[in-house]
Amino acid sequence: MNTILLTFALVSGIGLIGATILVISSKVLAVEEDERLGDLVAMLPGANCGSCGYPGCEGYAKAMLNGAACNSCGPGGPQTAAQIAEFLGVDAGKVVVKRAIVACRGTKDRIVLKEREGYQGAPSCRVYSTMGHQSDGCTDGCIGYGDCMEACPYNAISLNKNHVAVVDPAICIGCGLCTTICPRHLISLQEKSNVEEVSFVLCHNTLMGKRAKDACANTCIGCRRCERVCPMKCITVENNVAHIDISQCVGCKVCMSVCPEGAIYPLAWVS
Repeated sequence: MNTILLTFALVSGIGLIGATILVISSKVLAVEEDERLGDLVAMLPGANCGSCGYPGCEGYAKAMLNGAACNSCGPGGPQTAAQIAEFLGVDAGKVVVKRAIVACRGTKDRIVLKEREGYQGAPSCRVYSTMGHQSDGCTDGCIGYGDCMEACPYNAISLNKNHVAVVDPAICIGCGLCTTICPRHLISLQEKSNVEEVSFVLCHNTLMGKRAKDACANTCIGCRRCERVCPMKCITVENNVAHIDISQCVGCKVCMSVCPEGAIYPLAWVS
């Protein structure tokens, strides 16, 4: 009996000592949290997209309390930056406005849609792209299962009648979540230009000439005509695809007029 009581007392004593140590440690090692943190998090859009360079909205809020610039939240835009700047008593600075663009305008009869008919796997672009099947189609175009559409928290992406993803710039906030989902890296965030409308190549097809045309009618064939006529020299052709630096584009649309395949489209911005 005495042995049982002694054991109980010993265990209780150890537990009491451990609890005391934990209480003291929690007070000594406690990190004081800025009372403004909750207010800052509430001002942010809550997308937790990481486009600001920090782990989520709370991570960015903590960074701002430690001196980080308040204009890094693309989804929040200038309004959020101004609100936070006023709250913290700092300068808002200039917010870079970005929108997601899908570099594909595939036709409804493109080969990839025909190849999908025999596909038995999950209806997912990422799953489909891992199957490793041989393809005669464009291996750089939109697969069309809509993974990006499901990933968009603001319903800014839809599939058009040709099963190609399209971003509505009036809804898109530039969070960038869709850019990490697309297995073919067709979606990119583009910074708003200084002109109302710029030219953009809506194609990512790296096939050449007839092979490119056989795979999809709406394709860039890498002919370099646009590159030669651009007065700003902002068009380059790499891997058989034209690329336009829209930060240098003045919206003259000369490239559109000479493109034999109509692969260059006007890109209008909606703030």
